[in-house]
Amino acid sequence: MAHDQDLTSAYELIYTVAAGKNYQREAHDITALIRHRHPTADSLLDVACGTGLHLSHLRNSFAHVEGLELSAAMRTAATARLDGIAVHAGDMRAFRLGRTFSAVTCLFSAVGYARSVNELHQTLGCLAAHLEPGGVLVLEPWFTPSQWITGPVDTGLAIDGQRHLTRMCVSHQTGTTSTLTMHYLLGETSTGIRHWTEEHTLTLFTNEQYHQAIQQAGLHDVEWLPGWNDQRPRIAAVKPRP
Repeated sequence: MAHDQDLTSAYELIYTVAAGKNYQREAHDITALIRHRHPTADSLLDVACGTGLHLSHLRNSFAHVEGLELSAAMRTAATARLDGIAVHAGDMRAFRLGRTFSAVTCLFSAVGYARSVNELHQTLGCLAAHLEPGGVLVLEPWFTPSQWITGPVDTGLAIDGQRHLTRMCVSHQTGTTSTLTMHYLLGETSTGIRHWTEEHTLTLFTNEQYHQAIQQAGLHDVEWLPGWNDQRPRIAAVKPRP
């Protein structure tokens, strides 16, 4: 069984090294997307912010940023990385921070953890409620049912100094639910080799279900834009001004 520190360390190694995810470039693109729709945007909330990798770059583009994260381990890592920035404990489906922002982001398919269409609507309602008039939502959805492929084993290898990390992932689908079982091997000179398993369950919503939830939350000017990879887009939407 892994310690929380192992999990957060593995997360960052896999996505920044093995998957080649460029958080700095993504933050630049997201900032441009927001400013195109709201030129005076000066505040941002990143919901399901993980270890704060996006916020570590977005903080350079907005006068005020905050994060929200359900996982205690991820939140601890984000708080350490983002010294002086508020990272709230909270669930994307039901949170109230008592203020609004120029932009709200929910990135890297975190919205897929909503377990039903009803929870998707609850999530979008919360995100929209934290937008100021004219504010911009940036949402990165999970796979749709038509995109999902069950079966192939996905592998990742990352080396960072004395740390060697291997991840193997196998997935399956039940109805509109996708389940990913991930096995990690982390080898370090000082501690030897550790193994642990994670299971992630995400819902395969359709594009129409995302669109309906966004509109029902009172947002308009919905646009589907290129995302960080070819299969998963970004969605942008705007909260109407009075």
